[in-house]
Amino acid sequence: MKDFITKELPVLKSFDTGEYALALMDDFKLKHLPLLSEGIYRCLISEKDLMAMPDLAATIGEPVLFAPSVMENTHIHEALALIARYQLSLLPVVSPEGEYRGAITREKLIDILSELCNAETSGSVFVLEVMPQDYSLTDIARLVESNNAHVLNLLSYTDKDTGRLHLIIKIDLEDASPVIRSFERFNYTVLYYFMEKGMVDDLLQQRMNELLHYMNI
Repeated sequence: MKDFITKELPVLKSFDTGEYALALMDDFKLKHLPLLSEGIYRCLISEKDLMAMPDLAATIGEPVLFAPSVMENTHIHEALALIARYQLSLLPVVSPEGEYRGAITREKLIDILSELCNAETSGSVFVLEVMPQDYSLTDIARLVESNNAHVLNLLSYTDKDTGRLHLIIKIDLEDASPVIRSFERFNYTVLYYFMEKGMVDDLLQQRMNELLHYMNI
């Protein structure tokens, strides 16, 4: 986690005004900023909180209302879960004593996911729809590898309307046709596929954004 921390973002103090805080958020294209007291993280101030102030010229004070955070040794999945659950533009990173170490932004998290998902690696992407009880990673990998291909990454989320599991699979073949035919022979539902590099990259970016929205770890 510590390799992904951004330390250049501004922080707020209790004596800052709502007007000043909103100006900082606008400058840095953020909807949240951490409030500190003598280097200790106190809470996360949102744009919504500030807009609810009766007088934006007044000081913020120390309203310890909402203080999500992670520590430097936290796994990236926990940061992802918090950012998705609370729709955060940034998530503070603190020491065990509560000292502010920096923040991980939503945009940085997308970059991390892109790297972890091999988004820039040549290949193709296809999307399967299965019932949750029918999902077997072993079976999926076996079918892919039977066509001399390998799974580069697999993302999944549950469609809240149908309850079905959507599996976004990237493989190291630029032409996924034989792999897709194998899945169809075994009665898998192939929703769609992309085999042109630019389209593959765009699809992964879109699906990672969807993953942030749907994920509930």
